[in-house]
Amino acid sequence: MQMGVMGAAVATGISQTAGLLIILLHYVLKKGDLRIRKYKPQGKLFRKIVFRGLPEAIAQFSTPVTTLCMNRVLMTAFGDIGINAFAIISYLSSFTMSVFFGASEGMQPLFGQAYGAKKDDDLKHYYRAGQLISIIGSTLCVAVYVLFPHLLCQLFGASGETLEFTSVHMWEYCWGFIVGSINTMMSAYFYSTKRSGQAIALNIVRSLVMNSLIITFLPMIFGSTVVWHTFGIYEVIVLIGAICLKRVSERKGIIYR
Repeated sequence: MQMGVMGAAVATGISQTAGLLIILLHYVLKKGDLRIRKYKPQGKLFRKIVFRGLPEAIAQFSTPVTTLCMNRVLMTAFGDIGINAFAIISYLSSFTMSVFFGASEGMQPLFGQAYGAKKDDDLKHYYRAGQLISIIGSTLCVAVYVLFPHLLCQLFGASGETLEFTSVHMWEYCWGFIVGSINTMMSAYFYSTKRSGQAIALNIVRSLVMNSLIITFLPMIFGSTVVWHTFGIYEVIVLIGAICLKRVSERKGIIYR
């Protein structure tokens, strides 16, 4: 029996509920020191939490803004086949981005711990390790996309002209994942070391400004086929800016606040 869209919705709800129940076991079984208790709201604390979390909130705008701009350009340049191809690539992009965010969120407590303890060597070690993990993980993902494009496209139901079109252009988009993984880790490094201002600036440029400008205007200058490379191009530009921010903020060493 096929439930179609309703079945997918029910499955999504069940998965989210199951995850919540597993987390609640920590409190129900009273494991560890964390407890749910009454607390008095503190405006200063809320402002600090919002400021620290704002970089990642802004980063979440990257996917919808990029998708909107890409769809507009692809519809004009290639029509329905371009939209269909990008839909498949977007599914792969969502998977790859989850790897980026998972790695950066996993390193964030280590960055914060080393920063709080004012251990320069540990912080530098974790930063290098985080970037190495990001580069290796993203490179492996890109290698799979480049080596098995037809198989991956078929998993999402592509066939015929759409299958061939997507397979040809997949690598042109996916190489940007490697650079994007570095930027994601660098953003986590900034906000984990009380440089939320730099992280916010980086993510605004990356998620709202540079991606929309590059995707919209570069095809007008160099032709429609360059649209597939725009993701990687704007990530490279953002990376250059991120490296400059890091060097400027650490020109006299890591500042502990």
